[in-house]
Amino acid sequence: MPPAPQLTIIGLGLIGGSLGMAVRQARLGYQVVGHDLRHEAAGRARKLGAVDRAEWNLPAAVEAADVVVVATPVRAVQSTFRDVAPYLKPGCVVTDTASTKAQVLAWAAEILPPTVSFVGGHPMAGKETSGIDAADATLFGGCVYCITPGERADQDAVERVVSLATGVGAKPFFVDPTEHDSYVAAVSHLPFLLSTALVNVAAQSPAWRDLSRLAASGFRDVSRLASGDPVMHRDICLTNQESILRWLETLGAELSELARQIREGGDELEKSFQMAKQARDLWVASHEGPPGRPARWRCGAHPQ
Repeated sequence: MPPAPQLTIIGLGLIGGSLGMAVRQARLGYQVVGHDLRHEAAGRARKLGAVDRAEWNLPAAVEAADVVVVATPVRAVQSTFRDVAPYLKPGCVVTDTASTKAQVLAWAAEILPPTVSFVGGHPMAGKETSGIDAADATLFGGCVYCITPGERADQDAVERVVSLATGVGAKPFFVDPTEHDSYVAAVSHLPFLLSTALVNVAAQSPAWRDLSRLAASGFRDVSRLASGDPVMHRDICLTNQESILRWLETLGAELSELARQIREGGDELEKSFQMAKQARDLWVASHEGPPGRPARWRCGAHPQ
């Protein structure tokens, strides 16, 4: 019997750890090897069942791999590509889980050897908590899994990444990398920045001690994403500057318009609230599951 194909996951945080757990739980036929710069995280991943084997040496982790998943913060993807490139066997499929795609595909085209295929990936799943102890085998169930093949990727490589996504319960969604970055800037990165701004405005107030005692579910819900990994979100902003800045400018204009409506009074303010309520209600309804079952969507910037 031939040996099982090897899937190597580099970066064993929330996403990498959850992916390993999901692949093993779904019995997709891979031997899952994990690598993380933090040896304690790799050891913990092995104990939690996220990987079959933890490999401390990066070249040894990838040299026999059929599929390599880079699940690091975005700016670490570039150096990871450089580190693994000399050791990838011909025909290997490389993919990632980063929250921005145009820059990652440019790095892949520049750094990875022509004997391998790169297929970009981004599961729209996550939590505000990070690290291997937050990993969850069901994290990807029902979520959209963005797929952006590189120019040199062959059809077999694309199908392998699609099968990986569907195998862990996600829904593959092919998207142009530039469009992806613009879209997620609006619905994933902007919510984090809004959450951050809200917390900073409130917490920097001289009255924060009393304000914090009054903060309840509304503040908790809107501020949730501010508990995300600062390094990951820094990397997202620095690799998707143009799209994020464009959406921030649009948001700033909308906030200024709401401020004007509040100053002037009248019916415009209520109409703005009604428009937003209708749009959100329609969106929520379109993502709800069958009666009696919870919605299976999680959209937001994810910790690694």
